[in-house]
Amino acid sequence: MITKRGQLKKSRLISVDPPLVYFQLNNEHCLIARHGLNFFADVAPGMTVVVSGSYNKRGQFVARDYGVLGKTKVMIDYELSPYPAKKRGSDFYASK
Repeated sequence: MITKRGQLKKSRLISVDPPLVYFQLNNEHCLIARHGLNFFADVAPGMTVVVSGSYNKRGQFVARDYGVLGKTKVMIDYELSPYPAKKRGSDFYASK
Protein backbone atom coordinates (compact mmCIF):
# COMPACT_ATOMS: atom_id res chain seq x y z
CA MET A 1 0.00 0.00 0.00
CA ILE A 2 1.13 3.50 -0.79
CA THR A 3 0.57 6.38 1.63
CA LYS A 4 0.10 9.94 0.40
CA ARG A 5 -0.28 13.17 2.34
CA GLY A 6 -1.30 16.60 1.14
CA GLN A 7 -3.92 19.30 0.86
CA LEU A 8 -7.25 18.53 -0.71
CA LYS A 9 -7.82 20.82 -3.68
CA LYS A 10 -11.32 19.67 -4.70
CA SER A 11 -13.72 16.79 -4.31
CA ARG A 12 -16.72 15.64 -6.27
CA LEU A 13 -19.31 12.89 -5.88
CA ILE A 14 -19.21 10.83 -9.08
CA SER A 15 -21.61 8.00 -8.32
CA VAL A 16 -24.16 7.36 -5.56
CA ASP A 17 -24.72 3.62 -5.94
CA PRO A 18 -22.02 2.49 -5.20
CA PRO A 19 -20.64 5.68 -3.65
CA LEU A 20 -17.60 6.88 -5.58
CA VAL A 21 -15.82 10.13 -4.78
CA TYR A 22 -13.20 11.86 -6.91
CA PHE A 23 -10.74 14.14 -5.17
CA GLN A 24 -7.55 15.97 -6.02
CA LEU A 25 -4.76 15.64 -3.49
CA ASN A 26 -2.06 18.23 -4.21
CA ASN A 27 -1.97 17.77 -8.01
CA GLU A 28 -2.80 14.05 -8.17
CA HIS A 29 -6.22 12.74 -9.16
CA CYS A 30 -7.61 10.11 -6.78
CA LEU A 31 -10.73 8.02 -6.20
CA ILE A 32 -12.23 6.58 -3.03
CA ALA A 33 -14.99 3.98 -3.00
CA ARG A 34 -14.82 2.52 0.50
CA HIS A 35 -16.15 5.06 2.98
CA GLY A 36 -16.69 7.47 0.09
CA LEU A 37 -19.68 9.27 1.59
CA ASN A 38 -17.94 9.60 4.96
CA PHE A 39 -14.93 11.07 3.19
CA PHE A 40 -17.17 13.51 1.31
CA ALA A 41 -18.76 14.63 4.61
CA ASP A 42 -15.50 14.83 6.61
CA VAL A 43 -13.23 16.71 4.22
CA ALA A 44 -13.40 20.17 2.66
CA PRO A 45 -10.97 21.85 0.23
CA GLY A 46 -7.86 23.13 1.98
CA MET A 47 -7.76 20.43 4.67
CA THR A 48 -4.71 18.21 5.10
CA VAL A 49 -5.47 14.55 4.42
CA VAL A 50 -3.52 11.29 4.61
CA VAL A 51 -4.70 8.49 2.32
CA SER A 52 -3.43 4.99 1.72
CA GLY A 53 -4.22 2.87 -1.28
CA SER A 54 -2.86 1.64 -4.57
CA TYR A 55 -2.98 2.28 -8.29
CA ASN A 56 -5.48 0.44 -10.49
CA LYS A 57 -4.93 -0.81 -14.05
CA ARG A 58 -5.84 2.59 -15.49
CA GLY A 59 -3.16 4.30 -13.41
CA GLN A 60 -5.63 6.01 -11.05
CA PHE A 61 -4.84 6.14 -7.34
CA VAL A 62 -7.63 4.38 -5.44
CA ALA A 63 -7.68 5.20 -1.73
CA ARG A 64 -8.74 2.52 0.74
CA ASP A 65 -8.30 4.40 4.02
CA TYR A 66 -8.09 8.06 4.90
CA GLY A 67 -7.38 10.29 7.85
CA VAL A 68 -7.87 14.00 8.40
CA LEU A 69 -5.11 15.90 10.17
CA GLY A 70 -6.84 18.33 12.48
CA LYS A 71 -10.60 18.75 12.76
CA THR A 72 -13.02 17.28 10.26
CA LYS A 73 -15.70 19.34 8.52
CA VAL A 74 -18.41 17.78 10.70
CA MET A 75 -16.54 18.78 13.87
CA ILE A 76 -16.09 22.35 12.64
CA ASP A 77 -19.76 22.63 11.68
CA TYR A 78 -20.78 21.34 15.11
CA GLU A 79 -18.57 23.85 16.92
CA LEU A 80 -19.89 26.74 14.83
CA SER A 81 -23.51 25.70 15.37
CA PRO A 82 -25.70 28.58 16.61
CA TYR A 83 -27.73 26.29 18.85
CA PRO A 84 -26.84 26.10 22.57
CA ALA A 85 -25.59 22.88 24.10
CA LYS A 86 -28.13 20.73 25.89
CA LYS A 87 -27.89 20.30 29.64
CA ARG A 88 -26.89 16.79 30.60
CA GLY A 89 -26.97 14.59 33.65
CA SER A 90 -28.42 15.60 36.99
CA ASP A 91 -28.29 19.33 36.16
CA PHE A 92 -31.08 18.84 33.63
CA TYR A 93 -33.50 17.37 36.17
CA ALA A 94 -32.46 19.74 38.98
CA SER A 95 -33.51 22.80 36.96
CA LYS A 96 -37.13 21.64 36.60
